[in-house]
Amino acid sequence: MKTAAFYRIGLIICTSSILLLLISSLIYNLLPDNDIPQMLLLRNDDGRIIGDAPFAPSWQFPFGTDREGYDIGYKLLEGAIYTIGAAIIISLLSFIVAFGIGIFGGFSKFRVKSFAHKFFTAFYFIPQSIIAYNILYPVIWEPMEGFTTTLSERIVIEVLVLALITVPTTSILISNETEQILSEEFIASARVLGGSPLFIFYKHVFPHLKMRLFIIYPKIVIQMLLIIAHLGFFTLYFGGTDVCYTPFCHPPKPFIQEWSGMMGTSYKELGLSWWIFMGPLLCFTVTILLLNGITKCIAGLVEHDRYQRKQNSCEDETHSFESDSDKERFILLKN
Repeated sequence: MKTAAFYRIGLIICTSSILLLLISSLIYNLLPDNDIPQMLLLRNDDGRIIGDAPFAPSWQFPFGTDREGYDIGYKLLEGAIYTIGAAIIISLLSFIVAFGIGIFGGFSKFRVKSFAHKFFTAFYFIPQSIIAYNILYPVIWEPMEGFTTTLSERIVIEVLVLALITVPTTSILISNETEQILSEEFIASARVLGGSPLFIFYKHVFPHLKMRLFIIYPKIVIQMLLIIAHLGFFTLYFGGTDVCYTPFCHPPKPFIQEWSGMMGTSYKELGLSWWIFMGPLLCFTVTILLLNGITKCIAGLVEHDRYQRKQNSCEDETHSFESDSDKERFILLKN
């Protein structure tokens, strides 16, 4: 079994990497001169043209450039705060609502609870991206007469819709965890002694539940990143899709420079200038891996703490034996 130090170091590395990316993106967006570098033509020392955009990844452009000559690395840095920040905020709103519903469902004894549980379980099998697409299309896709809402209003609507979509599945998860804790013997003892539901939740349920919540939340963020990425492939970009209806104009494009929009507008480049699509895809992949690492490390710490408590309780019980042979037999039976 891995040591607690191993999981702590992994947790620090994964969390620090995401925070560093968010802080770097925030600082870059706040800079007064944050224009993305652009190079349409590459010339040699004699001034002769030796290449044109898009440029493949190189020492000068680690992530390459797009067809308009913009450095993809800077675009990814600029969009990190929008993509990851949006996923974190949406997941937090969903988590808060789901926490209240899940705790209420765990303590509830109403008959309607069984029906609600079966109804919410259906959301496990319905792709949440499809639900989000059908609800958000009239809001995000620009009509021929133009948007009647501002960018801020569209972002708020999208945040609320995406948060509500993930509430049912998260509520069931928290409700099941609460019911599992309430089925323990020490909860029955607390009820016999006259403990109220509020007292039982505060003193007994929440201390056992809180570490499990830290495991659930990164999973919600991963789920939200995937939904945002899927919407990008459906050309529904975060903040709205800029659609041109006149002949010979640009294809639908995002209003905000974020990763799902970059993927949605460049997936056709996969067979041509592959780096234009692979850049944002790589960022999504690394971010999800880091979040998954956070989940695994927290789960490892919880399991290690549980194992240590079990060992300590076993050692305490062996103190009551008179001989070493009795102690050894007890340990063998215990294991």
